[in-house]
Amino acid sequence: MVKNYLKIALRSLLKNKVYAFLNIFGLTVGITCSLLIFLYVQDEVTYDSNHSQADDIYRVSCEYYLPNDGGSEKWAPISAYVAQYFVNDYPEILESVRFQRSTNVVVQKTGETELFHETVVYADSNVFNVFDYDLLDGNPETALKQPNTTVVSKATAMKYFGKVNVIGETLELPDNQHILTVTGVLDQIPNNTHLKFDMLVSFETLRAAGRVSPTWWNFNTHTYLKTSPGIDPVALEKKIKRISAEYILDQETGSGYRQEYFLTSLNDIHLRSNVRSEFETNSREAYVYIFSSVGLFILIIACINFMNLATARSVNRAKEVGVRKVVGAFRKHLIGQFLSESIFIAFVSLVLSIILTLLVLLQLNAFTGKALVFNPLENISLGVALIGITLFVGVVSGSYPAFVLSAFKPTETLKGSFKTSSKGIVLRKGLVVMQFLISIGLIISTLIVFNQLNYMRDLELGFEKERVIFIPSRFGAGTEQGFQVLKDRLEQFSEVSQVSLSSRVPGREMGNNVVRLGWDQSADWSDMRFITVDYDFINTYDLELVAGRGFDETFGTDLNEAFILNETGVNRLGFASPEEAIGKQLGWRNRQGRVIGVLKDFYFMSVQNEIEPFIMPMQQGTPGYLSAKVETANFTNVVKRIESTFREVMPNRIFEYSFLNQDFDQQYKNEEGFSKVFTFFAIIAILIACLGLYGLAAFTAQQKVKEIGIRKVLGASAFGVVFLLSKDFVKLVSISFVIAAPAAYFLMDGWLKDFAERVNVGAATFLIAAGVSLSIAVLTISYQSIKAAFTNPIKALRYE
Repeated sequence: MVKNYLKIALRSLLKNKVYAFLNIFGLTVGITCSLLIFLYVQDEVTYDSNHSQADDIYRVSCEYYLPNDGGSEKWAPISAYVAQYFVNDYPEILESVRFQRSTNVVVQKTGETELFHETVVYADSNVFNVFDYDLLDGNPETALKQPNTTVVSKATAMKYFGKVNVIGETLELPDNQHILTVTGVLDQIPNNTHLKFDMLVSFETLRAAGRVSPTWWNFNTHTYLKTSPGIDPVALEKKIKRISAEYILDQETGSGYRQEYFLTSLNDIHLRSNVRSEFETNSREAYVYIFSSVGLFILIIACINFMNLATARSVNRAKEVGVRKVVGAFRKHLIGQFLSESIFIAFVSLVLSIILTLLVLLQLNAFTGKALVFNPLENISLGVALIGITLFVGVVSGSYPAFVLSAFKPTETLKGSFKTSSKGIVLRKGLVVMQFLISIGLIISTLIVFNQLNYMRDLELGFEKERVIFIPSRFGAGTEQGFQVLKDRLEQFSEVSQVSLSSRVPGREMGNNVVRLGWDQSADWSDMRFITVDYDFINTYDLELVAGRGFDETFGTDLNEAFILNETGVNRLGFASPEEAIGKQLGWRNRQGRVIGVLKDFYFMSVQNEIEPFIMPMQQGTPGYLSAKVETANFTNVVKRIESTFREVMPNRIFEYSFLNQDFDQQYKNEEGFSKVFTFFAIIAILIACLGLYGLAAFTAQQKVKEIGIRKVLGASAFGVVFLLSKDFVKLVSISFVIAAPAAYFLMDGWLKDFAERVNVGAATFLIAAGVSLSIAVLTISYQSIKAAFTNPIKALRYE
C-alpha cells in the first residue's frame, strides 16, 4: 500500500513540475531556516551545560546600594576576600571557586622576545572539582595549588611550544613580573560556555604578589558556589543576602553604601543576566524566543504555501477523488495517499535542506561567532528535530487535501459542482492573509530594529569619536614614563592635532567613587563615575563646557585641587545651575578641591544606559589610555607612523590600537547581529510567501482564461485585465498589513524599552512596510497578469 502511495505521489509530481518545484523549493528553504535556527537556539539554551554539576553551581553577585538615595548597581564580580565567608557560614555551600579575568595580557615564552596577547584567568585550585575542564596532561588536584603555576589550553601549548606535552615549561607575564610553570594542558573548551580563557593561573599567584586585598569593597572577582544537590536557591539567597551586615555593618553605616548578595544559576547566566562587568557579553532570553518564533513562522509560511497550492489544484484533485471513490476507495485510503504524498515532498525537501544547511553553516558560524555543528548522529535532539520537522511539515501541508478533499461526495465532484464552491476560495484567502501577516510583521520589526541601531549610531554623543585613535597602556613597568614620552612625540606629528592621557576613554566601563560636598569628612556625599585626565583631554574629545573652565597648566593648583563635573553631577549634588557649582568645595578620595568647570552631559559609557553623575579630576600615576585626534583621512599611514614611534619608545611592549568610533559601535554588536538575522529571515519569509502567491496567480489566470478572452473581445484593455487579476491579492495583502502593523508595534515596543535612548516609531516605518509588501506582491503576480492580458483571446475561445 505504501509503495503504491509513493508511486502515485512521484507520478503526480512529475506530471505537475511547476507545482512540485514551488512546493519543494519553498519547503526546502523553510526547513533550512528552521534547522539553522534550531542549532542556534540549542546552542544558546545549552550554554555551560558541559559542566555536569551545573544545576548545583551558582554565581554570587552583589547589588551595591549608593548613599543618599543614589540608587543601586548590580555587579557580577564581588570582592575576592568574601568567598571564604560563604563556605564557612553556610553548610549547604560546599565549595567556592574564584576567577579574576584579564584580557590582552602580554605573554612570552621564557628565553624569547616575541610577545603575544592572551586571555588569562586566575582561579582557585579546586576549579577542576567544580567545573568540568578536562586535562590532557597534569594532575587536576595539584595543578594550581602553588603560586606561579599555570594550566594552558591545547591551542596555547601548540602556539608557544609546538607540542602538547609541555609540563615543566615556563611562560612569562612581563607586565605582572610573573614567571609561570606549566602544570597542566586543557582539552578544547566548548564554545558555548561563558568561562573561556587561554591560560588558567593559580589564584595563589595573586596572593603571593599581595594582590588579594582584605576588603569587601573591591568588585573584581567572579565567584561561583557549589551547593548541596537539591537546595532551594531562593531560600539560600535570602540567607546570604545581607552577610555583609554580620562583618562590616559599621563600614556600611559610616559610608552610606550597602551590599546585598544574590545568586544566579550557572545555567541562567548567558541568557538571563545583564549586570555590570559580566565575564563575557551575554545574550538575551528574548532573542531565543524571537528566533524560535521566526523559525516556526517561516516553517508555517512554507506549509501554507503547500496548502495554498493544494487548494488551488483542488478542482482537479476533486475529480480524482470522485473517480477513486466510485471505484471503491475508502476515505482512509485517500487520507493515506494525500498524507504520503505530502510527507514524501517533505522528505525530499528535508534531504535538500540538509545539503543547504551544510553549505550555509560555515557562513552562519562566521557571522555569529559560534561553532555550530550539524551532526544528528551525535546530537540526538537534532535527530529528533529532523524527524519532527519532516512529520510536522508533511502532516500540516497535506492536511487540506487529506482531510477536506477526501470528504467530497463523488456525485458532486464528478458533476463539477466543486468549481463553484466558496470553501476553497475562502481558505486560500485566509492562508494568503496569514502568510503576509507574518511577513509584514517581520518587515516592520526589521525596520524598527534598523532604525534603532541607526539612531544610536547617529545620536549626538557629546564628544568627538570619528577621528580619535586610542592605545591602551596595559600598565606594567615603565608605562607611565613611556606613555608620556610617546605623547610628546605624537604631538610633533602634523597629522595629529591633540594627544591626551587618561584613566579611561568613552565607551569603556568606568569606575565610581565617593564625592563629598565640602571638605568636612562628615559632609554629605554622593557616588559618581569618574575619569582622571590630563590637560588636553577636553580638547582631544571636543567636550563642551557649559560653565567655568577646563584644566589649565598655568593654574598650579589644578593638578591636585580641581574638579570638573557634568550637568547630571551638578544636579546630583543639589546645585540649582552649573554656574552655582563653580568654586564650590568638593572632596574626592583623598583630594580636597573646588569645582572649576561643568561639562555638558555626554554619553561616556553607552547610549543604552542613562547618563550618570560624573566627576573629572586630573590624572596622577600610570594612565590607562593614550588618545590621539587625527586630522587626516589617510589613517593607514598615520597608524604606521604611530606604531613605528611606539616601538621606538617601548620596544618591549605590544602595539595595539582601536579607533574610538569602531570601538564604540561594538557596544551594539548584539543588536546589530539581531538586526541582520532578522532582516535575513524577513527576506526569506517574503520569498516563500511570494512563491505561493506566484502559484496562486498562475492558477487564477488559468481559471479565468475564458473570462479574460471574452473581456478582451468586448474591448477590455490590458491594464483592465491586469487590474482584474491583481485586485483581490492586493486586498488580501492590505488586510494582512492592517492586522500585522499593531501587533508588530506592540511586540517591538517591548524590545525598545531596554534602551535608555530609543527611536520614535513613526508612521513612516509603517508606510514603508506597506509600500514594500504591496510592491513585492504586485511584482510577484504581475508576470502572470501581464502574460494573461496579452494572450490572444482566440486561443481561449476557439472551442466555445
